[in-house]
Formats: sequence, structure tokens, C-alpha cells
Amino acid sequence: MTMLENYKSLRNRGIRIISISIFSIIVAIILYSFFSSHQSLTDITRLYNLAIAVIILILVSLAAIGYGSYLILYSESLKPEPKKSYLGYISMILTNKTYWKIFIVSSIVYGIFFGFLSQILIYHADVEGNTAPSLSVTLCCNYPGYVPMITMELTELFSILIIPINLILAIAVSLLVGFNFALNVYFLKIFRDQSQRKFSITSTFGVFSGLFIGCPTCAGSLFSVLVGFGTSATISALAPFQSLFIVITIPILIGTPLLIIRKIMKNETCNIIDR
Repeated sequence: MTMLENYKSLRNRGIRIISISIFSIIVAIILYSFFSSHQSLTDITRLYNLAIAVIILILVSLAAIGYGSYLILYSESLKPEPKKSYLGYISMILTNKTYWKIFIVSSIVYGIFFGFLSQILIYHADVEGNTAPSLSVTLCCNYPGYVPMITMELTELFSILIIPINLILAIAVSLLVGFNFALNVYFLKIFRDQSQRKFSITSTFGVFSGLFIGCPTCAGSLFSVLVGFGTSATISALAPFQSLFIVITIPILIGTPLLIIRKIMKNETCNIIDR
């Protein structure tokens, strides 16, 4: 098999894995929402088993999406001139040990930060009783993607709340933020003049707005700390803007790297012409 054939094979395999995984997540969420809204109390055990299966399927699918993305990026490195495309630059950056470490560390740090603000990771300052460790499942009833919920109480002071849609968004946004950081470091290493740093400001705005994606609780927690308002009042005020936060954040975190890479490619083209 030639290098070009290997490239096409890996890329197509990665695309298939990602497509099947995304489809599986969507179908699992929709089907669970349908069954949970039509199940009787006598079928609670069956619904519990279905809830556990849905959570496992989502976790496996997210891991498969990561693997599929790896195959696509790795396939780009097999092309004769991988840096001639957006994916080529992304592959080049993420396969570099320095930028890979920046990507992983910044993704984890932001993920933890996002987790606490979005109530995925919960610290109980004042708790009574000793029920840890324990695991409970909320089977219904909420909008699709918000059930089933799994609450894992690890200690008396710390617990984890897994809501499918919040988990998916937290992972996606954290990885996008991590890549934005890695790409900005790469970008600033190439372009030192002050006029090119406007992209870093755009990326920073994307990182900040990403705090509001999971639910209005994220914004409520942040503003209640900053201005001293009650969390519940702030959540109610910001709830109508939840969709706006989602619409603003994702395009920024995706569009910013594309703008930076485009600038890099344009600069390299100009350098070749000047020579």
C-alpha cells in the first residue's frame, strides 16, 4: 500500500468512526428520552439498566470520536505536503511534543475549571451525614440530553454529577480551548510584532464565553462571586441567554484557529514569493 493509499484509508476510517459515534450518541439520547417518558413505575429496573447502558455508550462513543480524530490527524502527516491545508497544520502542531503538552495541560486545567463552574464537579462546603461513597441515578424527567443523570459521591465533601449534554460540551469546549492555547503559543512564536496579537484576544474571549455553555448555573456561579448576588437570582436572569452563549462560543473557538492558520499560510506564501 502506497503512502497516498494509506493516507486515504486512515482518513476514511477516522471519518467513519466519528460519524458512527456521533450518530450513536444522538440516537441514544433521543431513544432514552422517548422510553423514559413512556415507562411505567413497574419498569423502573429496566429503565435503570437502560440509563447505565446509555451513559456507557456515550462514554465509549466520545472515546471513539477521539480515536477517529487521531486517525484523521495522523493521516495528514502521511501526505507529501501536510502543511498545505488546515488539517495539515493542526496535525503538525498536535504531533509536536511541546505543543501537545500545552494542549493536554491547558485542556485539563480548563476542564477542571469548567467542571466546577458548571456543577459537574461539586464541592460541598457544609454537609451533614456520611453517605459517601455512593452512586445514584436520576432516570427522568427532563429535556433530551439532561437525563439520565448520575451522581457519584466520592467523599463527604466532593461529588461528581454526570449529565450527558454537559459532559459532551465540557469535553468539546475544553479540547477546543486547549488547542487554541497551543496554536496561540505556536502563532506568537512565529509572529512577534504587536499587530498580529489580535487573534489572541479573540481566543481569550472564546475561552471566557466557554464558561457559560453547560447551563446558566455556570454564569450564576461566576457572577455571584464577582458581584455578590445570589446564585439563584443570577441563574434566572441569565437563563434566557444560554442559547446565545452556545452560539457565540463554539464558532469563536473553532473559527479562531482557522483565522490563525490562514494567517500563517498567507505569511509563508508571502515569504516564498519574496524569496
